[in-house]
Amino acid sequence: MFSVREATPADKPEIVSLIGEMIPGADVTERWRWLYAEADARPDTSVRGPAALTGTTNPGGPALTWLAIAPTGEVAGCTSFFPFRLWLDGAPVRAALGGDGYVRPAFRRRGLGGLMHDASRREMKKHAIGCMYGAPGAMNLTPLKHGGSREVGHVTRFVRPLRIGPSLIGELSSRLGRPRLAAELHVMAPLDPRVDTVWESAKHELRLAAVRDAAFYTWRFRHAPAQREPAYVIVDGHTPIGACALESMRAGDELHIVDLVAVPGAWHTCLRAIVAHAIAHTRARTVSIKLFALDGRSRQMWRSGFLERESKPFLVMIPRDGDRRFVDPQRWFYCGADSDLDRLE
Repeated sequence: MFSVREATPADKPEIVSLIGEMIPGADVTERWRWLYAEADARPDTSVRGPAALTGTTNPGGPALTWLAIAPTGEVAGCTSFFPFRLWLDGAPVRAALGGDGYVRPAFRRRGLGGLMHDASRREMKKHAIGCMYGAPGAMNLTPLKHGGSREVGHVTRFVRPLRIGPSLIGELSSRLGRPRLAAELHVMAPLDPRVDTVWESAKHELRLAAVRDAAFYTWRFRHAPAQREPAYVIVDGHTPIGACALESMRAGDELHIVDLVAVPGAWHTCLRAIVAHAIAHTRARTVSIKLFALDGRSRQMWRSGFLERESKPFLVMIPRDGDRRFVDPQRWFYCGADSDLDRLE
């Protein structure tokens, strides 16, 4: 009979081995450092003083992992929670992003995915985890639902064409893309106080979202292993109005807005600044962003030329008597930083 137990520090070699099987070609040491480790002794040499030893690991805390154990004692699979700080109705709460769910091929089709998710759900209160959330791949949907996750809505990809040839649509798109405001993108510094300024203002119109302060952005983007998603502060004149991270995709044809947070009233100004940046500094033909579908529609993405494309389910798991605000689709702000991927391709 299979069993599930929470991993301990002694299980690190086995978890590292599972990660290597799960993500062939990944730098497993760096992924462990970025997502799993409790502390990172390597300082950020671009920062001086007490801040030099911060920002290198997840400010939400180290990962929590559960292992499925075969009757022989062999480790059959794993699943993890990556703790995130969420902002819920004006107060910080502890939650987690679900990730790295994997069952070794020899043990598949035995319900181990659901077994592990059920075990993690039972221990959410023990770890003060209010919810586990994410937009998983198709293979993990069924195990997650069997383990107690519920579908709350959909995450949708919104796409804005930039260069589509000498046509009427192309001309209109080009005109929309021309910079009409002073807002521009500045490379984010480690623990950039301007990101904190943006977050302190932005959080007041967000009902449920990951805390996107300077510590989070520094860890999530500046210290991500692949270094494919540079972060920027969006500045209008001398005033920071947003923060974003971008990734060049599809051989440079698409600039993906991995994440975006903006002060109240500046969402479309930020989008237009990113579009202007794409036109001036890349050869991208489209700009895209993934948002919780209801939120994206309420933001009237069409105003900045973004159209809805494909979508996938958004799942949330709460303890059996947990706070039901986490499963209210009207509350969620979800974007690319809500992911355990440090590159999309």
